[in-house]
Amino acid sequence: MGQGLSIKKCDLKITMNNNNHHTEEISTERLVVRRGQPFTITVSFSAPIHSYLQHLKRTFLIVQTGSHPSKADGTQTEFPISSLGDQKQWSAALEEQDPCFWTISVNTPANAPIGQYTLLLHASKSNCLLGNFTLLFNPWCQDDEVFLANEAQRQEYILNPEGVIYWGTENAVLAQPWDFSQFEEDIVDICFTLLDVGEHHQRAKDHTQRKNPIYICRTVAAMLNCDEFRVILTECGTGQYHNGTPPSKWLGSSPILRQWVASQCKPVRYGQCWVLAAVMCSVLRCLGIPTRVVTGFTWAHNTKSSLSVDECYDEDGTLLTQDKSARIWTFHVWNECWMARADLLPEYSGWQALDATCQEKSKGSLQEKEVLDKAYRNIKELETTSSSSETQFSAIPTALEELVNPFIHLQLKSSLLLGQDVLLSIEVFNYSSGEKATHLVVGAQSLHYNGVPITQLWKEEFHFMLKSNEANNLQVSVPYSRYRKDLGENNLLRLTAVLRDKDSYIYFAQEEISIRDPPLTIEFPEKMVQYQPSTAKISISNPLTEPLEKCVIVVAGRGLIYRQRKYRLGSVQPKSTQELQIPLTPTQAGPRRLTARLTCLQLQNLKSYKTINIAAA
Repeated sequence: MGQGLSIKKCDLKITMNNNNHHTEEISTERLVVRRGQPFTITVSFSAPIHSYLQHLKRTFLIVQTGSHPSKADGTQTEFPISSLGDQKQWSAALEEQDPCFWTISVNTPANAPIGQYTLLLHASKSNCLLGNFTLLFNPWCQDDEVFLANEAQRQEYILNPEGVIYWGTENAVLAQPWDFSQFEEDIVDICFTLLDVGEHHQRAKDHTQRKNPIYICRTVAAMLNCDEFRVILTECGTGQYHNGTPPSKWLGSSPILRQWVASQCKPVRYGQCWVLAAVMCSVLRCLGIPTRVVTGFTWAHNTKSSLSVDECYDEDGTLLTQDKSARIWTFHVWNECWMARADLLPEYSGWQALDATCQEKSKGSLQEKEVLDKAYRNIKELETTSSSSETQFSAIPTALEELVNPFIHLQLKSSLLLGQDVLLSIEVFNYSSGEKATHLVVGAQSLHYNGVPITQLWKEEFHFMLKSNEANNLQVSVPYSRYRKDLGENNLLRLTAVLRDKDSYIYFAQEEISIRDPPLTIEFPEKMVQYQPSTAKISISNPLTEPLEKCVIVVAGRGLIYRQRKYRLGSVQPKSTQELQIPLTPTQAGPRRLTARLTCLQLQNLKSYKTINIAAA
């Protein structure tokens, strides 16, 4: 150092800067800032500097990122300390000076690569380390490609660490809680490790591409769904979860990401589409890209470049499984990310579709993919109403068949509570001019969410005569005892009806329903205060005529308890309610959510959540 310019310490003003940059939830002990927005530091000197202007001319700041920082590729930058900064590039402005300290405002450009940075002060041909900081995307900055103007959306799609993921059927939409946990302190480091591993597989030699949110999104997606990479999660859509965690048992993203890092980046077992999308959401929100989780119902998947999916059924209405790659999924979950698209026309900026589930390899061009992505995003959302208690499906005749041949009308409740029999109403109409001898086969199959059948559960046959213009209404019931053991973790049933007449014409109708688990309720005291011990109560009601055996409850809630806790309840007797007291001491004020999951021999996906506002101490 030059004479009189010896650094005593550097105050990174972590609390103030992190609050200004909306990163205080990530850390209170390390500097985490967003690009395109200045942050302030104070450099204290070992001895008074009486000629600071002379020293100011001989000093400058250096920022660098990556394992091999270089001026040539933009991962190392030098810039002077002046009286005025430049908001468009790396710059430093002297805000306050004193013989013993300088207060400096450091500005980062809105297109700087995100990453882990080192900040150095250069004077008299030597460098002094001032500190380290993490740089993220900035949806609050108008010049950043991820700028999102709506503050309510920024709060939801960047800052909200909790959410729900929708599943079920199009006529009975259900919600399950998910902890995105993007602000837990080790998660930001795991996210950059994820980028490091992804870039290694892509043979990226520097970090300059990290300025581009498109590149970041594609790298993260590849780490989740590309078999050629050391992916984060192993997919399994058939319910065979050997030596791993079933997808329905995950409560949030942080245990998955931590397990991935702890195992030297080996794939975590297991995930399905909603788990992949949830982890993607956590990583991108942590890095500063507005992201949300989207669910679509009755979803065609991997159709081999076709606009149709062929499903084959046998004469009893059982779905055949020859072609497992082309199916109508009951639901599918993916992501949307907000960003400007400088590589496309302006109207293509905004929410971008991003699917973490492994897809067929595309044979088309990038331009074709962008057009498909745009069409994919603009599909109208299915309108669902929770007030509708019944769904209907009719095998409607074509124009030539109308009022000539029979058709079937299938009616049933869109969802049922576990333990209830499935009540099905079938109306068969004969609009022909002659009498019809008919054979009706009604069946029930359990399904995985991706349309793959688990097993045939039940079947019943009927023979009857239908006079001209006559209707026959049949009431049938699928007993709980027939579906209780082979329901599958997604609680989905497919009901089918196949009708044949004497002329060998075949008429077909089907519908899918979801089976709802019994309620798991969470109760808090009327008032809870930060740092004061308290208790939450969890209650499980058993509606069945058999005990719920080997019950285990797992709870999680950031700011309420540390990571996850597990409690063993044993058995819950038939038609009874059992309670569990959860001791907790809130460490953070404001709205805090407690999430609970119960598993037993009869239930695999029973989750609940409740939020309480914690008063500050």
